[in-house]
Amino acid sequence: MPAALLAALARGTSPQNEMLTMVQLVGERFAQLTKAIDAYHTHPYRWDLDDPPVVWHAPGVRLLDFGLPQFPDAPPLLIVPSLINRHYVLDLRQGQSFVRWLAAAGLRPMLIAWDDLQASNETATVDGCITTRLEPALAMVQSLTGQRPILLGYCLGGLLTVALASRRPDDILGHILMATPWDFHGGDDGLCKSAANMLPLMEPLLQTLGALPIDAVQMLFYALDPFQVIGKFLNFSEIDQTSAQAKAFVALEDWLNDGIAMPAPIARTLLADWYGANTPARGTWRVDGQPIRPEALAHPALLLVPTHDRIVPPASAMALGEKLPNATILTVETGHIGMVSSRRAPELVWQPLLDWVQNTIYTAAR
Repeated sequence: MPAALLAALARGTSPQNEMLTMVQLVGERFAQLTKAIDAYHTHPYRWDLDDPPVVWHAPGVRLLDFGLPQFPDAPPLLIVPSLINRHYVLDLRQGQSFVRWLAAAGLRPMLIAWDDLQASNETATVDGCITTRLEPALAMVQSLTGQRPILLGYCLGGLLTVALASRRPDDILGHILMATPWDFHGGDDGLCKSAANMLPLMEPLLQTLGALPIDAVQMLFYALDPFQVIGKFLNFSEIDQTSAQAKAFVALEDWLNDGIAMPAPIARTLLADWYGANTPARGTWRVDGQPIRPEALAHPALLLVPTHDRIVPPASAMALGEKLPNATILTVETGHIGMVSSRRAPELVWQPLLDWVQNTIYTAAR
């Protein structure tokens, strides 16, 4: 409780005065929040990393090659991010880039960048994203490197890589899944219920626009903890605006506000089939008619499960580990986004991931 209000209560003031004190405090907080949001919008930091080479593209998607010239034969990783937010949370800023860290460690990260999914009918559905985009991208990685890659899926991108692995099991060497949901009804069901109930409300918008705007998607996630959104800006207002901490905040907030409109068929799959009917966990999810059965995937898999994940509850991700027959499950003390963006991510997540690749995949291959 704020000190001013505690002092007022200790003095035994009247209910009217207590209310005036509360109104004053709310006004001060609102002014601080407004100032913090303005400071964010006017902050000079801008994303300024050099673009990596685009080695393959099709309408709605690019394949970015982060491999370094000094490692010409580096083992390839085909990395698939979520369909909701843009890829560059994995390449956030100088000194805070997951993919560049992997490249410096001697791997060859090749990152899928989802762009305008409405650019083509082929990217308007989950099935199309897998069969007409990820499968050719996988073939391109093999052609360029002469090697079978490890798949790495982050968040909903992990669902896509499970389907890709199911359809092309002989073309991959291993599989890494980071904060990937499987049982959409597992764990904290707040997001599940909100998402499942969202579709009837959004259906007129989907029919009119043909897509779910990113603002509608953000509203769903903000509803999980609206006070956290307020709190993070209030904290931002109190730090040195020239500091690395302030730049990191702006970089992440810019990414959060730079999402991708979700074509109506993908939105219906997400909200009705995955969150509503829970088709992955029930074993009824199909891609182009083929059932997606993780229990049939024999290659080594690593599941990284954040313990503080509000977006993908640990129980939802753990359910996938229970299905995969050759899985290593590693819980990490981070949040959903923090596993790829926080200061401790290299220590808590990236290095254990690299150790698993070296010890499980390539030691076994030799």
